[in-house]
Amino acid sequence: MASFISGKDGSITYAGTKLAKVASWSLSSQVESLEITSLEDAARSYTPGLKSANGNCSIWMYEDSAKSLLSKVIRTDAPSDADIVSMTLGFGAKSITFRALITNAELAMTVGQVMQAQLQFQVCGDVTSVVL
Repeated sequence: MASFISGKDGSITYAGTKLAKVASWSLSSQVESLEITSLEDAARSYTPGLKSANGNCSIWMYEDSAKSLLSKVIRTDAPSDADIVSMTLGFGAKSITFRALITNAELAMTVGQVMQAQLQFQVCGDVTSVVL
């Protein structure tokens, strides 16, 4: 019987520590297409260019599990290159690891619900590990 992966199998690891509760995450990866068409060609031709990736995640504020990650954006001083973090997005036994800059953080509080944080990030450089 085939098994499937669902949202409950998702995880986020930051600085070697798995965040306690993850509501959701997504990662988008792109490759630019560079046109290499010659004037005598009848159809356009392309070659791969630079790649990039970005994503977002929604985490439950369970104790202080995400405090150091949120401090990369919600802060009183200026950000620096030291704020680029190593993150791993997991799904079951599979994972994608990369370095990222947290570009946006949004805290949400609703009566009767656990506080949530929505984070957006930009991948810096190459993805460092892919286990699919």
